[in-house]
Amino acid sequence: MTPFLISQILAGITFVIGMTAFQFKDRKHILRGWFLAAIVAAAHFFFLGKVEAGVLVTITGVRFLVSSYTTDQRLMYLFMALSLTGFAFTYEEPVSFLALASVLIGTWGSFRKDETQVRVTMMSTEIIWVIHNIIVWSPVAVAMEVFFFISNLTGLIRHRRATETAL
Repeated sequence: MTPFLISQILAGITFVIGMTAFQFKDRKHILRGWFLAAIVAAAHFFFLGKVEAGVLVTITGVRFLVSSYTTDQRLMYLFMALSLTGFAFTYEEPVSFLALASVLIGTWGSFRKDETQVRVTMMSTEIIWVIHNIIVWSPVAVAMEVFFFISNLTGLIRHRRATETAL
């Protein structure tokens, strides 16, 4: 099996994990699901030979896990610094700036207390990842991010309606 094929299988696994996580209501469970999805996604990028994206998504995974326990802003800044450091040490090509932008925006969003802010921020990062994944040519990852966006939006609408109905 080629590294490209393995990367696409891993992107498919990430897709299933991520779609499930987007349907959780509780911020903590959403972020923990995203942690697992990010770790598998990072492996996908390593198999594609995109070390920068792999490192940034690994940091993102750890960030999701930590932010599921706390919204302490000091940790947000720590993860931003780690992301910038990881980027600086692995930078190889300009497309990596898309990954960095997405990770920094996502870091800010992960440390928001409000589930809606977390979701909206992540939707913006998904758009950036779609562009990145088109450029690095990972078709399964492109589809995955598009579906993540749709699933995230669906979860947002569904939970907002449930909240409005409860009022």
